[in-house]
Amino acid sequence: MRRSEPGVFDTFLFADYSGAEAPAAQRAAISLFRLDSRDDRPRKIPGPFVRETLRKEILEQLNTATREGRRVLFGIDHQWSWPLDLLGAASLRGLPWRECLSRLAAGNGGLPPLGPPSSYARAFNRVANAPIFHCRVRTLARKYGLPTTSSWKGNAVRVVETFMKGAKPATRLGGAGAVAGQTLAGLRELHLLLEGIEGLGLPVQAWPFDTLHDDGASHIGCEIYPGHCRRELMRWGRVEIPPDWSEHDRDAALSCVWARSVPLGKRLDLRGESAKNRRVARSEGWILGASGLPRI
Repeated sequence: MRRSEPGVFDTFLFADYSGAEAPAAQRAAISLFRLDSRDDRPRKIPGPFVRETLRKEILEQLNTATREGRRVLFGIDHQWSWPLDLLGAASLRGLPWRECLSRLAAGNGGLPPLGPPSSYARAFNRVANAPIFHCRVRTLARKYGLPTTSSWKGNAVRVVETFMKGAKPATRLGGAGAVAGQTLAGLRELHLLLEGIEGLGLPVQAWPFDTLHDDGASHIGCEIYPGHCRRELMRWGRVEIPPDWSEHDRDAALSCVWARSVPLGKRLDLRGESAKNRRVARSEGWILGASGLPRI
């Protein structure tokens, strides 16, 4: 694969995700778009997808790009890690991110393997002996065996989410904007995607866990937040939404457009942050495009 300047990519590949348990709901919500540097508009990758087939499609896209010498920036809009206190509750704090992901996927310290949030969250609370995962929707809370609020003293919000408008905590299930279910499903699939990447020997770096900056030689995978991308494009007057796009299409497509519009070499470079900030980012992860990280 050819080397390029940091922040220069040949292809942008972004997915709008789903934490739904039912395959039909996943197929209705998951969208994948691709924008090549030579193209004017992003194009939809034909689906429909469930999480497993989305993972396989991303893997195939990366494999093909590697053979063709193209560098890809790809992203998925779920949290790629947990806040430090939640990692601590899972007895994983301080471990390298990939090891945390592997242990979560397999089950760790009495926890079951990552699975449906309707059962995993209850099991996690039981093992942690604390009401960490909760659900504000009473009917779902009863169904899942969860409290409607949490009295847990830990911090359920990652550092990056303290200044990324609209980002949500990792422990709340159900209701508008809740992301815990999507994160639980996404972390399992992300682990499997990385296993597939490793099995094919593809040059992929997960940012900022594997690298704090773009090395100009690898595909870069990252966490995105489509709401942020959309807001910035609207502020710049660069939003064009065809009438046949669904909300999920819009989020995936505009993420591609936004990524091609910003100085990625700078957005992907966290090396100028304090030592503590760099350690936090390597464990908790980061959202591409976040700025204003407090010096701690």
